[in-house]
Amino acid sequence: MVYNVLLISEQKLIDNTAINGTNVDTSELRFAIMQAQTIFIQESLGTNLYNKVLEIVDNGTISSPANNNYKVLLDNFIQPTLIQYAYYLALDSVFVKWSAVGLMQNRTEQGGSIDLKTLQYLKNNAKNNAEFNDNLLRRQLIWNNSLYPEYSLVQNNGELPPQSNSPFQSNMTLPGAGWYYGMTGPAALGLNCDRPWWYAGNVGNIK
Repeated sequence: MVYNVLLISEQKLIDNTAINGTNVDTSELRFAIMQAQTIFIQESLGTNLYNKVLEIVDNGTISSPANNNYKVLLDNFIQPTLIQYAYYLALDSVFVKWSAVGLMQNRTEQGGSIDLKTLQYLKNNAKNNAEFNDNLLRRQLIWNNSLYPEYSLVQNNGELPPQSNSPFQSNMTLPGAGWYYGMTGPAALGLNCDRPWWYAGNVGNIK
């Protein structure tokens, strides 16, 4: 695995979020980006496809015609998702800072700091945006998995398999349970099926 490659730049994160680029430590943004792609993007892509994307970005061949499918995946699906997840994680470092005496809440002369309830509201909103984009990413991978051979490559060397279920987590939504359009037998009941119930081929025909 390539450990020092970012799939978005710190400036791209600033340009596409509410982060103020004049008063932010870019090292904190870099940490948030790295953490977000290692956790969330790797989970959606699976370790094998994630490593493939990192490698072709690192060696500069991402824009070559042979890697066009990966370029489309990166530009249209991975980066929008990563931007929102990185922003979600970066909000924590905006709220508090490490110091020699421990954690300190940020304060400025220009204004007061927000309270924990407001921070939680901002984080929930950021996470919702991230999960929406993540949902689009996972749909792209499922319906076009033949474009990305690494997505279906299964090994036993500690790799994370790609997660195909919805990134939206709710006690009322149980991916893998329900009827599937165009399927019969156990798969129609959501048993041993590799597609979650909300990936139906035709919503109007779901039983």
